[in-house]
Amino acid sequence: MRFFRRKKYTKSFLSNQKRNQKKVSSFQSLEEIKQEFKQYFGEQEGIIYRKIILPHINQKKCLLIFISEITNQDYISDQIIQPIKTMKKHEVTSFIAYLEENILTTGDISTSNEITTLFDNLLMGKALLFIEEEQEALSISVDEWKGRSVEESPAETAVRGPRESFTENMNVNKALIRKRIKSNKLRFKSTRVGKYTQTNVSIVFIQGIAKKSLVKEIEKRINKIDLDGVVGSNIIGEKIIEQPYAILPTVGNTERTDSAAAFLLEGKVLIIVDGTPFLLVLPVAMTHFFQTAEDYYSQSISASLIRILRFFAFLITLYAPSIYIALTTFHQEMIPTMAVSNIAAQREGVPFPAFLEAFMMEVTFEILREAGVRMPKMVGQAVSVVGAIVIGQAAVDAGFVSAAMVIVVAITAIASFVIPSYNMANSVRILRFIMMIFAGSFGFYGIMISTFMIVIHLSSLQSFGMIYTAPISPFYKRDQKDTFIRLIRTTFSSKGKALKENKE
Repeated sequence: MRFFRRKKYTKSFLSNQKRNQKKVSSFQSLEEIKQEFKQYFGEQEGIIYRKIILPHINQKKCLLIFISEITNQDYISDQIIQPIKTMKKHEVTSFIAYLEENILTTGDISTSNEITTLFDNLLMGKALLFIEEEQEALSISVDEWKGRSVEESPAETAVRGPRESFTENMNVNKALIRKRIKSNKLRFKSTRVGKYTQTNVSIVFIQGIAKKSLVKEIEKRINKIDLDGVVGSNIIGEKIIEQPYAILPTVGNTERTDSAAAFLLEGKVLIIVDGTPFLLVLPVAMTHFFQTAEDYYSQSISASLIRILRFFAFLITLYAPSIYIALTTFHQEMIPTMAVSNIAAQREGVPFPAFLEAFMMEVTFEILREAGVRMPKMVGQAVSVVGAIVIGQAAVDAGFVSAAMVIVVAITAIASFVIPSYNMANSVRILRFIMMIFAGSFGFYGIMISTFMIVIHLSSLQSFGMIYTAPISPFYKRDQKDTFIRLIRTTFSSKGKALKENKE
């Protein structure tokens, strides 16, 4: 995509940037300031230049500049234009300071005399007020960004628990976090990324729980990002992780407010990117992707059993097709006699080897799944389900695949839906095809080789200093109470040894 491409700027662009490092005091009149803005932004619709004359203060002239699409024009009229036009004459040393302190009632007002800073403030939704013969200008917060309201998360559903989820508005997301964590130790560090998009990015952590070095490292990596634009949190995640080509995800994400609060209490750091409802979570271990918010709203025993079921489903979706291929191709003696007879009868008319048969069925199912995701919601689910049933039955009747293979592929697909994290489920899909290739080439020896390769890959991964396989390897006894099982009163504890490196 275009925003990934690095730009080489010409001398004229650099000279324009240098020229824009001007002070407000360097302009002779408000008309020159207006022309400077028009030259920088061009003749585009939406930028309003409103001249105001103060009748009670010697016909003093003002210039108000704002962008109509991202500002509240009623607020501008009632809280800015009306108060300054009706103000009386006063003997003051600084007219700008008098306006800021006595006339304008809005909460966020700042002054600046640098024209480039004022350009940025205008793009952030602020109104700029220039006053004749004044050395500075006022930046008044009147932004009104359109967006959806707080709703239930469609990606992280739960039977029990709160229904609030984050939105595309950064200010709303910050408010939702403050609503959950009412502490003076909650910290937000904001910056902007992207030459053209100037996307707001905020680092969130709790001082005293999150390690200072972790926060500084994340902040340093974000400041090093040099892109034309950032349109999603995944771009930030790809740019700051240690191993961007790792198969398994090393950056977590969440859309739920309660999960975000829990991660902060565990000593993790969140990254909010304006324009996306998904917050990045750092650092994470592999077990993070098998835990859900609903685990902590259910009884300990039932939540632990369901969590163990998720790990079992992970093994099924990873190994089931490979084991079937290895058994039917290389190790028929390991199958019970009755089962061998049934499988042999089913495969009697199948013209393809077991590997090719499984590969075709897996690819067909992945195509159906992607088709169901991309199609409209009303028909997507019906197409994927009906398509799988019709194609599977037709393939068996035509003799292209065996019924046992259809069962294996169906179980594998259903097990993959049990994995809570979409990113982890996609990574398992890749690993499954790799294991199928090894199983089709070397049988169970191939499965063992590919398993060792996966374990080695897992052992080499880190997420901002945290070992990816912790607390399983290295083994931390204290953290086992919230890994495969969830014991009572161990929710969101930041005292675990696996996370001890992220504390002061």
